[in-house]
Formats: sequence, C-alpha cells, structure tokens
Amino acid sequence: MKHYALIGEKLGHSLSVPIHQAIFQRLGIDADYRLIEIPREEFAPTVSRLIRELDGFNVTIPYKQEVMPLLEAIAPEARAIGAVNTVVKGRQVCGYNTDIYGFTAMLEHFGIDPAGQRCYVLGGGGTSKTACAALERMGAKSVTVVSRHPGAGQIDYQQLGEEFSGILVNTTPAGMLYQKDPCPIAEASLPGILARAKGVADVIYNPPETHLTAAAKSAGVPACTGLYMLIHQAVAAEALWQDRSMPEDLTETLMKELKLL
Repeated sequence: MKHYALIGEKLGHSLSVPIHQAIFQRLGIDADYRLIEIPREEFAPTVSRLIRELDGFNVTIPYKQEVMPLLEAIAPEARAIGAVNTVVKGRQVCGYNTDIYGFTAMLEHFGIDPAGQRCYVLGGGGTSKTACAALERMGAKSVTVVSRHPGAGQIDYQQLGEEFSGILVNTTPAGMLYQKDPCPIAEASLPGILARAKGVADVIYNPPETHLTAAAKSAGVPACTGLYMLIHQAVAAEALWQDRSMPEDLTETLMKELKLL
C-alpha cells in the first residue's frame, strides 16, 4: 500500500481525504491519504521525516513556499510560479504545482474569462503566486496583487477600492471555515467594488459559499468558490504520483459523486 498526505499548519477545514479516497476507489489504487498538521517551528524536521515515510504529499497554507528548499528538485513550472503544492518521490524528491491547473479549470468551468481584463488578486502567499501565473497565461490585461502590507508593485485595499474594475480573486484565508474574518474586503467597500466586477473567484472551498461569493452573486456577478479547483488539482497530483493519465471527466465525476456540484 502507498501512503500519501496533505501537510499544512491547520487542516480542520480540509476536504482532501474524501477526494483522494474517491480517486483511489474509482481507479483501483491501493493507497491511503491523511492530514498532517505541522506547527511552524517543527516544519523542516517533520518534512524531512515525511519524505522518508510517505510516497508523496500535498502542501497547503502556509508552506507552499517554505517546502521548496527542502526538496531535491523543483519542476520548472513550479519554480517559475514560486510555489509547490505537490511533492513526488521518484529518482529525486521533486516539487510540482498542480494548483495552476485547478485554478485555470475552475475559471473555465464557471465561465469567468480573464482575457483582456484587469485582474486583482487578494493576498500574497503561494496560492496568490499561482493565481497570478494562471491569469497571465489566460490573457489578463494586467494582474495586480492586493495586500494589507503591500510590497513593490502591489497595492493596498484602499487603492483597490479606488481603482478596481475587472476580475477579483481571493487567495486569503478570510471567509474560510473557523476564520474570524468573514470577508477580505470591508463591508462598506464591498458593494462599490462588486458593482465594477466582471467576475469573482474565491479559492476557499469550505464553506462552499463564502460571504464574498454570495455578495457577488446577489449583485449579479459571476462567482465561484474553490471546490472545483481543489478536486482538479488533486486529480493532477494523482496523475503525477501514479505516473498515469487520469480520465478526462474525472473532476466532473467526483464533483457529482461527492455531492460538491
């Protein structure tokens, strides 16, 4: 039996176990998948041990960048993005980014087209880097990162309210189950921003509807949360781990079987 896992700091919201178990069952793979929470101060030694013990693992907040120096190799695409969410043990322990495929497929599935649009990405972590890379690939006119503490080339939330028009993407934890902040954007600013939105994507998948996406839909703006992205990136990770192609309709099938669609 092969052994896989998701590593992160806090994983109480995760739906990854039933998704991977469903893939194993459907494709006849003898494997298991579990959640492993790792405190920040124990991250490096724990990952070194897990590399020896596991056949592969996924990586989530806040370790998608921190894991990279601990690996023997990084796939060119993941290195260009600057974030790893899937680790594969082959001749080398190599980091990949399957989130970019999940994010792209999610926008296509829900009809949110960034081509020619100004796009604004909330948050500056590993998932933000992935979203920015995907939006650029999909032909966005511009991609701007929004942060409470903006770095070079980024803007803050006040500037967002002043200049926003186009596609809005949330990659922050605000709105996630168990998070105290229900929305990354202040309630007073939200109606004005959504009035200028062409689409809203929130990578959060638990709860299945966030305050941000619910407000967007109420304003008549196409919006989606991250369930489709989560499943699609999991399918892409399994393709790497099992070194085999996955059925083209597997993401759709799993969404229906798991009652997530």
